[in-house]
Order: sequence, then structure tokens, then C-alpha cells
Amino acid sequence: MTSKERAVSGLRVLLVASLIYSYSYIDAILALLAEGGLAFLGVSWTYLDANQNLGYVCSALVLCFVYSGLLKLVKRNYEERPATLKLRPVSGTLQMLLIGLGVGGVSLLWLNFAELIQKSIPALQASYETFNTEMGAFENGDYIWMLLEVSIIGPMVEELLFRGLVFHFVERDTGKEGAAIFISALLFGIWHGIFVQGVYTFLIGLVLGYLYAKTRNIIWPYLVHFVNNFSGTLPPGFDGEKATALVNLASLLCVPVLLFLLLRMQKRTKQSEKPLP
Repeated sequence: MTSKERAVSGLRVLLVASLIYSYSYIDAILALLAEGGLAFLGVSWTYLDANQNLGYVCSALVLCFVYSGLLKLVKRNYEERPATLKLRPVSGTLQMLLIGLGVGGVSLLWLNFAELIQKSIPALQASYETFNTEMGAFENGDYIWMLLEVSIIGPMVEELLFRGLVFHFVERDTGKEGAAIFISALLFGIWHGIFVQGVYTFLIGLVLGYLYAKTRNIIWPYLVHFVNNFSGTLPPGFDGEKATALVNLASLLCVPVLLFLLLRMQKRTKQSEKPLP
């Protein structure tokens, strides 16, 4: 690697770090600007204070356009690896539904385990309590804004950032697909900022990165991300104890389905990667 190539590689690393580190600040600033704009248009501050997710929905929309544009720039003059796994719209969507529930089951197993051992580990107990507080904050205000922020637009922003920009920067510098999957997942977990949450988001990130690496289509990891988040933000009337128990049961039952589907996908990708005789 020449000195010029090392300098360019260093700049890419710096850009990735800047994008991840600055996300929460940019998100908060854009949300405040959005709230100011909405107030100027006649939305009351009382409503905005009670529905802070609304400002973050507007911020997420802006970030979607920004990250999408950056991703197009990153892909310029860069020959991306071809997809080794092609999914049909209907069957692919069904598989993403099952995988989304399956990763939710993995998260549930980890959270239950963390709850059992937290009392004996003070740092873990503090992390678990912080996690519960943060999750509860999303539930304030009208459901529609939480749905858009947590389940629909928010996941797309995160996919563009981690399975889009971070993944491509790492793959471009290392030349290794596996490194891009692992590092983007690790940074995804760290980025969430809470250890309890970071563990399962790292595991989910591995699955999302794998799906993107093999399909080269960000819509598939996005659908998994959507299903996982939506299963934890059920609409009013469907978020009672019985509904939550049913979703949790479905998620746990889908854990072996998740493993089966990933193994089958890996078998298909290996077959497609074989050179023609």
C-alpha cells in the first residue's frame, strides 16, 4: 500500500468514526430544528413537548436522504462484489419476517439471562436499568410517531449508516467481506451506548450484515430490522400481556428457524460461488 493509499484509508476511517460519533448530536440538532419549524407552522409547543418522537421522525427523514447520497458517492469508482444470494419478493419477505422474529428471540434470551444475573453484577444491573428507562422514553406521545421513529424510518437510517456506509468503507479498506460484517456489527452494538442493548444489537448486526453481504440489497436487512423493532412496539390495543406473550413465544420458536434459514442461505451462496465447469 502506497503512502497515498494509506492516507486515503486513514481518511475513510476518520470519516466512519465521525459519522458514528456525530450521529446523536446531528440527530438531536435536526430534531430541534424540526420542532422549531413545526411550531412556526402552527403546531403547539405543548404537543411537541408531549410528542418528542415527531421531531426525531423529521430528523430521520433528513438523515435518510443524507446517508443515501453519501452511499452513492462511496460506491462511485468502486466495484462492489456481486450478490451471491438472490431472493424472490414474496418468499424473501416471508423469510425476513421469520428471521426478524428469530433475532427478536435471541434478544429476548439475552435480556432474560441479563435480568437473572444482574443483581450479582452491579455494572450490569445499572446497564439494565438504564436500558429499561431508555426504552420507556420512546413510549411517550402519540403511537404513530413512535412507530415511524422506532420501526419504520429509524431502522432505514441505521441500515444506511451501518450496512451501507460503514460496511462499504470496511470492505473497501480490508478487501474482506467477513471483516465488513463483523466490524459493522461491532460498531452497531457499541453505537447503542448501553451494554445490555449493545450485546444483542451486535448479534443482530451480524445477521443484518450477512444478509446485506450476500444479497447486496439493503432492503432485506431493513425488513429484518423493521420486524424486530415492530415486535417490540406493538400498537395500542395489541400491546397487552397476552399479545406480548404471544409475540415473545413466536420469537423464541423462530430462533431455530433463524438458524435453519441462515444455514440454508449459506449453502446456496457456496453453490453460487462455485466456478462453472
